[in-house]
Amino acid sequence: METAALTGTCACEHITYTASVLPTKLTNCHCTTCRKQSGGPYQTWALFSATNITWTHEEPTQRRSSDFATRGFCPRCGSSISMVYDLEPGGLYIAAGTIDDLDRVVPKPCAHFFVKEKAAWFQLPNDGFVRFSDGANRGRRC
Repeated sequence: METAALTGTCACEHITYTASVLPTKLTNCHCTTCRKQSGGPYQTWALFSATNITWTHEEPTQRRSSDFATRGFCPRCGSSISMVYDLEPGGLYIAAGTIDDLDRVVPKPCAHFFVKEKAAWFQLPNDGFVRFSDGANRGRRC
């Protein structure tokens, strides 16, 4: 049996998943929807190939959240779990906060997206990450 590279759950553990590989990148999204759903200044997303994620109990409930993306969430606790962008077929973004393996080394975030929608009270750190005013370059490797 293959060992999972990492595992994750929603807050109530109703939605659980395993990933057979580590994410290819992590990005921080400052769009209004991500801020509202995360309750913070941004949402960090971990990118996987959809074929590398196995939902081990139940799949997230899907909701069309914009003209270009569909989000997955837990129907019981409301945790944000996943996002699929129309222009990135085969890609699956997992909310990085759902990753259970806190000691697992995963890539550090490499970009800030939708900086034009950033909360005025949040100052972007001088972290060297690539910054994009919108999400037009979501699929760009960083």
